[in-house]
Amino acid sequence: MDIAKTIGDWVDEHRDDMLELLANLVSARTENPPGNESLAADVLEKFLNRWDIESTRHEAEPGRTNLLATIGEGGQSLLMAGHLDVVPAGDGWTRPPFEATFEKGRVYGRGVADNKGPTAAVALAGACVRTCFDLAGRLIVAGVADEERGSALGLEYLLEENLVTADAAVIPDIAGYMKKIDVAEKGIMSVEIISHGKQAHASRPEEGVNAIWNLIAALNRIGERGVPAGRHPLLTPATHNLGQIAGGVAPNVVPAKASAVLDIRFLPGQSCQDMLDHLQSILDETAQALPEARFEKKLIMTLPPAETPADSRLVTLIQDAVRESVGREAKTVGIGGTTVAKSFMLRGVPAVGFGAGSDHVGHMADEYIDVEELVAFAKVMALVAVRFLGVR
Repeated sequence: MDIAKTIGDWVDEHRDDMLELLANLVSARTENPPGNESLAADVLEKFLNRWDIESTRHEAEPGRTNLLATIGEGGQSLLMAGHLDVVPAGDGWTRPPFEATFEKGRVYGRGVADNKGPTAAVALAGACVRTCFDLAGRLIVAGVADEERGSALGLEYLLEENLVTADAAVIPDIAGYMKKIDVAEKGIMSVEIISHGKQAHASRPEEGVNAIWNLIAALNRIGERGVPAGRHPLLTPATHNLGQIAGGVAPNVVPAKASAVLDIRFLPGQSCQDMLDHLQSILDETAQALPEARFEKKLIMTLPPAETPADSRLVTLIQDAVRESVGREAKTVGIGGTTVAKSFMLRGVPAVGFGAGSDHVGHMADEYIDVEELVAFAKVMALVAVRFLGVR
């Protein structure tokens, strides 16, 4: 059997089923907040039932539905997880955001690119695999909740509760016209720097200690020194951004407290503690130069860096499938942000972000994706699934 031809012919024959699914998913209003992913889960479940694919529903909170469908049994498992929630429509639309509009080879609507279009393509790939092959392993097709707000009610919940496990995972959520495979993600941390002073009347500043001036001195040193850059073949050096600053109660009062929040993105091989130690050394230097200054730092949040080997079998299979199905070269990349692929990477599971369409239309008005792009993506996902899991 020519697996690629079988998949290509089947997907072409059933492309309208995928587009109907996408239109129904767009009409299911799952703006997050509040989410209401159960509306889209109903649509996806109905589609899967048409192809005799059973699914289960899991909710961390009422209405915040995650849908899991398994095709095949035994052997290895491969998860393909799209998300059912979308960001609010916002302003500037020239077409109805919650009604799929087909124009000149494109479909417009909130979520068609991020992430209901790729989710519909993955569902069609699952239907193709279910119909055409006897898998030697398990393909898990998922529509998950809460991705746009951190995934605490979505994949993080499923993983923490051991409701889903996999030997590898594809997260179809970074776009890039199937030319990019996200295999490395920077760590993220937010740190608050607090400067303590002494309040006084502004007419007698010598009687107080100005926490704002001292904070500025510390921030200037941080700006000059930066953070340890590090090196990685797929990622830019570590970065820091001064994102928030606050202090003082009134112009005529010497401020007793001021604070700032830094966002730091760091590399595999670096740690949150490395960055905290570096910041502390700068604060200590500033305090030595300004004896009345007193600083403290608070770690607000952190998420470690993570990566999947660029030469892993999953990555190679995706590259081969893209080359064979659409004639493009998919290169491994790293990103400064984060996807839910990281949740698997940190658990030692090979995972990648990989997707269809433009990476410049998500969250925007008149969000769109090309129909042929979705059709091609469905073919690639089905081919990856069959080759990764094998057939009996």
